Amino acid sequence: MAKNTGEKGIPVKKPIDMLHGNVMSSLLRFALPLVLTGWLQMLFNSADSLVVGRFAGSAALAAVGATFAFVMLVISFFGGLAAGVTVCAANDVGAGDAESYRETMHVSVLLALIIGVCVMALGEGICRPILRMMHAPEDIIDSAVTYLRIYFLCMPAQMVYNTGASLLRARGDSRRPLFFLALSGACNVALNVLFVAAFKWNVVGVAAATVITQYLSAFLVLRAHMREETAWRLEPGKLCLRKKKIARILKIGVPAGLQVSMLAASDIPLQTAVNSLGSLAVSGNAAALNIDGLIFSTIESLTQACTVFTGQCVGARMFDRTRTVFKDSLLITVTAGLVFGAIGSLLRYQIVALFLPNAPEAVAFGADRALAVSTFVFIYSVMGTINASLRGYGISLPPALVNIVALFGFRLVWAFAYFPKHPTLFHLYISYPIAWLIAIALLLVIYRPLVRRAREKLEAERAAPAAGE
Repeated sequence: MAKNTGEKGIPVKKPIDMLHGNVMSSLLRFALPLVLTGWLQMLFNSADSLVVGRFAGSAALAAVGATFAFVMLVISFFGGLAAGVTVCAANDVGAGDAESYRETMHVSVLLALIIGVCVMALGEGICRPILRMMHAPEDIIDSAVTYLRIYFLCMPAQMVYNTGASLLRARGDSRRPLFFLALSGACNVALNVLFVAAFKWNVVGVAAATVITQYLSAFLVLRAHMREETAWRLEPGKLCLRKKKIARILKIGVPAGLQVSMLAASDIPLQTAVNSLGSLAVSGNAAALNIDGLIFSTIESLTQACTVFTGQCVGARMFDRTRTVFKDSLLITVTAGLVFGAIGSLLRYQIVALFLPNAPEAVAFGADRALAVSTFVFIYSVMGTINASLRGYGISLPPALVNIVALFGFRLVWAFAYFPKHPTLFHLYISYPIAWLIAIALLLVIYRPLVRRAREKLEAERAAPAAGE
């Protein structure tokens, strides 16, 4: 693998070797910047909520919070497409095929830009109907629509950044995405204080700050790729669309996007139920999302490491090593779920109160959600690791179907059948761990047969050229 010298001024070390040495050590070294990236993202998001809650009031925070489930649905699905890029690029790197990696890079960046523009155009027209469908409270719906319409302007930049960061991580470089996020996130906080606290733009200021900093992130990651050594360099003149490469990316990315988005989609009926309890419940729920976000971002970062390691090992046909990757990843993610879940559960009142210092009723709503979710989040760690391992093998559709049934389907029934009889946030969100358990049971049934079949197919592909020689 060519040495990655990085960009002048950015602290980049040699990419982590995922194919040799101790797996646990390499996983932790690679995952730590990913976890820090997730924490920074949540810290900046929490700072946004803190600024809005303190300087614009609980109504403005509720307006932003009411859009969360829909925004996460969109981000999760199209962000899931980046998983297709990650796996394809990791396979290329594991196989030592730099030319195929370059093709993956040039195709995926252009594809991301095109998709981002289409999503931006679509999002501008569906904001109000979606919020109406979710029964957003009338006193905040206009502000929520305004926030969404501005927010969707950043979709091209967000798609390009996710793709560029995925390409770097597929090569074992998880440090530069952390640097880029730190820089853009700090700018986002500064702009939020300026726009919301100083200029009093409220939700307009929050959305505008997000758009500006997303384009900064996209610029930084593209600049990094364009300054690489020749073997890894992004050249704008070579951006292209290749049918076979697009098909490979979408074959993994679309089901992966569905799989991840089912987690967000399953929140829509739950958010609708929250909205039915009024503005205080919405704002309390929005504040509690900061606890969930920190915990889930940690777990997702660790499972992403599992996907990248598995992808490189599969590309190199090192199947014994993939087993070790799965076991070590499971140990790491479950431990993280237990530790951070316990912290979130025990400190739920204090954390939620940071965002809503003058709304004790809203704090009580948020604490109910945190109790139901944080206490059992270690179960999600198991589900996430199984999904990540399958994705590293390029297996995306079966897990996506499992998530549709176990997450979206179950929570939909729960929100409309169980919740009306027990209208509290705790009883609403206890559906999370139950759905995760259902998903794990189904995934365990299909995991071994799918992995065995994938290995046999890959071995046959390797044997075919050898036989031809």
